[in-house]
Amino acid sequence: MTQASRILAAWWRTRTALRQSPERLAEGRLRAWTALQPALARTPALVAFAGQPLDNFPITDIADLRHDYGAWNSLGLSDRELRAMADAAEAGEQAAPGALSAGWSTGSGGTTRGLFVASPAERAEYIGQSLARLLPARALLRRQRIALHLRAGNVLYSDAGRGRIAFRHIPLASQLAETSAALEAFAPTILIAPPHRLLALAEAGVRLPALRHLFCGSEPISAAERSLVAARLGLGPRAIYQATEGFLGAECRAGRLHLNDHVLAIELEPVAGTPGFRPIITDLKRASQPVVRLRGDDYLELDPRPCPCGFAGRVIRPVEGRVADIWRGSAGCVTPPQIVAAVEGVLGAGHRWQAVGELARAVLRVAPDCPPAQAEAAAQALAAAAARPVELRRDLPEWSGSKRRKVVWADG
Repeated sequence: MTQASRILAAWWRTRTALRQSPERLAEGRLRAWTALQPALARTPALVAFAGQPLDNFPITDIADLRHDYGAWNSLGLSDRELRAMADAAEAGEQAAPGALSAGWSTGSGGTTRGLFVASPAERAEYIGQSLARLLPARALLRRQRIALHLRAGNVLYSDAGRGRIAFRHIPLASQLAETSAALEAFAPTILIAPPHRLLALAEAGVRLPALRHLFCGSEPISAAERSLVAARLGLGPRAIYQATEGFLGAECRAGRLHLNDHVLAIELEPVAGTPGFRPIITDLKRASQPVVRLRGDDYLELDPRPCPCGFAGRVIRPVEGRVADIWRGSAGCVTPPQIVAAVEGVLGAGHRWQAVGELARAVLRVAPDCPPAQAEAAAQALAAAAARPVELRRDLPEWSGSKRRKVVWADG
């Protein structure tokens, strides 16, 4: 089977799943789990549990998996070999289109890197799922220019860069002026970028008249930021919920964020003191590097409203932070969405900020150009929401690195 036919098959399976009932999705997950067992039997960390129900498998923290990638692949590759493959990809030595690929992704903290491995069939599955979840069918009948403004490129994306689809990777390390010029020259019809760079491009006045679809990922985006980007770029960004551990969800045409319940078994573990959860992730389509009951750190809240798009995948509210960055204190827990709402209810999306919480106090850092009266009002709003005194600092520099963190818990 060619890579193009694999992508088309994955696209068709996904489009079919978007019309299925929750019961049919559950039946499909069970079949996929059964088909995954031979790969689990070849994976050192999981071989003792292969053939058993999912509930019998241990829950593993992602940090534990990252100690030894050799134990978490079904290909017989060692940790050292996999790291060498990912380092080579980082240096620009991309694998051939028909070969196994590996790469690094950057964690939310900017230092903890996750390693991913994908076969050609798994890359085709990812691309087919993405095209089906993100674009209307008619978009595939037109020539598309997809700009990926990401930390690093990978054969994962370039596999689809044939025929009607052209890809251009623009590294996040590029200066804003260089990025703007490259985008305007490429004239993408589709752009994928992290929110902080979309905001920077919007504020810089970049012009992209050919743009038809705009997506953001790798970090949270607030409602105020969505509105600003939409006003400046002419399109509202739709969120892609993705991690090293898999393609977890995406916004539908109605603007609701659905979990990919057709190919993932995501358990929701309650977070004490909050209405939210953290995900326990099982990817039913990844055999080279099985992802089975990995505990993620994103803070999720379910959205119980029915969605008019018809997809039965569970709907969650926009992801605005990590479980590790929930603020705790004598008055209870304060979640990242509550902190974002308090600060951006005053500042909007036009001013950079970062809130760092501790048990006894918090620090609100804002950009030097933030008007003093607004900054003071934001600090007061944060103090009321967080039930602790807030120190205001007007010294936040430009965001650096591949990801930003607006909400931080610093009290270990």
